[in-house]
Amino acid sequence: MNKALINKYCRKFGFEVHGSGYIQAISKQSFKEDAFAKQKELVKRKSPMIFDIGANRGDVVAQYLELFPLATIHAFEPFPSSFKFLKDRYADNKSVHCHQFAIADSKKTMTFYVNENVDTNSLLKPRRTGLSSDKQVENKATIPVPCTSLDQFCTEHQISSIDILKMDIQGGEFLALKGAANLLENARISCIYSEAFFLEQYESQPLFHDISKLLHGYKFYLQDMYSPIYGKGNLAWCDVIFTLGRSS
Repeated sequence: MNKALINKYCRKFGFEVHGSGYIQAISKQSFKEDAFAKQKELVKRKSPMIFDIGANRGDVVAQYLELFPLATIHAFEPFPSSFKFLKDRYADNKSVHCHQFAIADSKKTMTFYVNENVDTNSLLKPRRTGLSSDKQVENKATIPVPCTSLDQFCTEHQISSIDILKMDIQGGEFLALKGAANLLENARISCIYSEAFFLEQYESQPLFHDISKLLHGYKFYLQDMYSPIYGKGNLAWCDVIFTLGRSS
């Protein structure tokens, strides 16, 4: 007896039978899982090495310190006023190391676009999408900023591995990952928590599928998507977690 026939009978009594995939979909709609709680579950080390790329004023650093009180955190923020706030905020915390760099594919100086909302500052030039977010990314000025790569930084600071790589750098994630080729090739990054875009809010911006394809080549798998933002009925961007060597 197939499911369609069973349901034809069951509907008379006001219910249906569904498969596990349907139940999982309903579950995901009903319960919004927290990305930080998931990272706590995934990362077993009590004193993990965490990189916060695009640390801004340090709010995410605070969340990580609450989750992992014994963590060592390297926080990167190139924008001067945000960096000053970040550095002052954690001046007395020896576990948090603040660096006034942008993370890219190599050590160099790049143009940094300072926008209406500092949370949207980027190494990429903003573009209009027709969404309400256009006003937030409207460019106000440009400044030169020093950049380094994750590979070079870890070599210089004798850091062997990264437990959590968090990136919120407004379209610069692909460039940062290109600069981590050695770390990725040698499986020295365990968990990646990143913002991912499904539309080009910035010029020549790599999108989710570009990042996913790159990471898949290093045996990373998408764990899940979090905090989706929609525009004109379509998914515009969200947060994602990639884990090493886990396909389910």
